[in-house]
Amino acid sequence: MKKRAPWIIVIALLVIIGSGFVPTGYDVLFAGNPFNLDEFVQYEGGSELDGDLGMTYVASLQNSKWPLMVLTHLFEEGVEIVPSVSGQQDMGFEELDYQNKQMMTQSKIKAEYIARGILGEQPKLELQGFYPVFYLADWDDKDKVKVTDLLVGIDGEKLESYEHLDQLIVEKEPEEILTLSLIREGKEIEVDVTTYPHKDYYGNTVLGVFFEEVFETSKDENIEWQNIENLGGPSAGLMITLTLLDKMMEESLLKGNAVAGTGTITIDGKVGPIGGVKQKVIGAAIAGFDYFIVPLDDEWEKNESIARRTISEEDLDIELIPVGTIEDAVNALEKLPEKK
Repeated sequence: MKKRAPWIIVIALLVIIGSGFVPTGYDVLFAGNPFNLDEFVQYEGGSELDGDLGMTYVASLQNSKWPLMVLTHLFEEGVEIVPSVSGQQDMGFEELDYQNKQMMTQSKIKAEYIARGILGEQPKLELQGFYPVFYLADWDDKDKVKVTDLLVGIDGEKLESYEHLDQLIVEKEPEEILTLSLIREGKEIEVDVTTYPHKDYYGNTVLGVFFEEVFETSKDENIEWQNIENLGGPSAGLMITLTLLDKMMEESLLKGNAVAGTGTITIDGKVGPIGGVKQKVIGAAIAGFDYFIVPLDDEWEKNESIARRTISEEDLDIELIPVGTIEDAVNALEKLPEKK
């Protein structure tokens, strides 16, 4: 007579097999292969890139299942396990898609405005309003501000700048009511919300939703963006600006070098920090890039420090170019030796 396995073994096997289908609550981050931006940024009548400009990114498995977590450690570079942020924003696919496209649209507008300004032009620039980029998960009024809304005023005041927006919030107290003027589906509406119940690290009142500017600029018809919408969000800003600028200039910034990098960029050309620096610099080195442009350390993020530590610990063959502004990046590229 065939012996049956003890019931405890059966249950254990079922638990082990079943756990392979249960999300762990952690995201797996690893190095992605940089995108060469040459084909995505076009300028009619301009020059071709004499070298490579790569936009780095972080590949990820969100809310991963444990077998995949184990496999990534075996087969991927720069693996890092972090608490899952997927679902934190409580957004559907369409909302996330809209937000990502809005971010890329603004990156393109900033790139055009900054590049033309560096070359001596004076393109027209208009602030349209502010779009939501991040919600605090426990803010009671997060459902009152939609991802597709455009913030144009607070308490009856039309917003003139990000500093103006920030000041109108900072002067409030926690859990104080204020009125937002929003453009929703083409119509202006007013919505009453309360500020977040706790002040931030610096003792300032915050709203519970954070915004970025929406700009419009006069267009240069020679600029054409090729299928760039799905490449990424604000962290692409610096690199697409450099790509466009290089193609608009008479002399190459690259001189045959392969340069990857990352960084947000403001409308006045300041380079801001991003996440995933470890994975991005590893990805750039594996792909054979000579240099990696990284934002300087600031009070929020230590991008340069993380990149330097990663290069040392992983023994990467890549040189770091830390920058704080677009001018820093241009000056650094102009000083690169010509690659034979």
